Amino acid sequence: MRTTSLKHVLLIFFFILFTIYALPARVSSDTIFLPFVTPLNEWVVDAAVPSPGWPAGIHRYTFSADSVLKNGKYYHELIYSENMSGGPWNSGEGYFREENGRTYKWLEDAPERLIYDFNLGIGDSLPGTDSNQATRYVVQVGTETLLDGIPRKSIIFNSVCGPSRWVEGIGEIEDFLYSEVFCSLWDGPPLSIRCFSTNGQLLYLRPNLSSCYTSATSNLTMQTVRVYPNPSLGYLVLASERDEMPVLLTLYTPLGKPVFETKQFVNKQVELPNLSPGMYSGCAAFSNGRSGWFRVILAN
Repeated sequence: MRTTSLKHVLLIFFFILFTIYALPARVSSDTIFLPFVTPLNEWVVDAAVPSPGWPAGIHRYTFSADSVLKNGKYYHELIYSENMSGGPWNSGEGYFREENGRTYKWLEDAPERLIYDFNLGIGDSLPGTDSNQATRYVVQVGTETLLDGIPRKSIIFNSVCGPSRWVEGIGEIEDFLYSEVFCSLWDGPPLSIRCFSTNGQLLYLRPNLSSCYTSATSNLTMQTVRVYPNPSLGYLVLASERDEMPVLLTLYTPLGKPVFETKQFVNKQVELPNLSPGMYSGCAAFSNGRSGWFRVILAN
């Protein structure tokens, strides 16, 4: 009787865990967020959009692969290129770091500034970093799904300067790093996001455009993939929309580092190695060229 009761308690416990993490509102936990500051992320932006609508210049932005120690903290430098095929890369755009869903910027001879905070909820406010910036108030918290099919936390603000919207991992969805100069007397030239990619895969393309103007990203041919149990206890069962088995499965850390890769599937099940507990992103590649992305939580 005691053994049976313990099994029932454990089953109820893991069912509750699965239910909590399956809810859309829980796609971003309090401590695990899709990264903004990583060299795997790349933004292609219109440096300015004068009439009749042609950009004055198109730049590629990403972060340096190497971190830099500044005042006891490690940062990655924001770099950009005017060459859509890659390099040379220019510096001087500042240094950024992340910690628990918050992104900070540091410049020489200036205090560190908070750029993004994805821990905010409805009713929270975000004061400006200087006297020219308006205070923003969170009016909506939800999710945004990009081309990889992974839900990301989104935050919508309102202020005397109008609305603005953040999306986890990409930042300001319309204008690159606009939060840094939001509602200032002089914002500088607008940096309208043309497209955004992670690890060479196109995840966002501005709705009114048909081209990203870069060979570094490629359109994804997506296929829905679901995995269970989630949280996982050492194995995964994959279910795809066409009931196909992938030819390759890869798991990535929240910083985009691949930590597991396999081509071995038995009855749609994959045995996982002993990885650290936490949230991982997964990509299942199929023989027809399609890919499916998912999130999974690995338990102890």
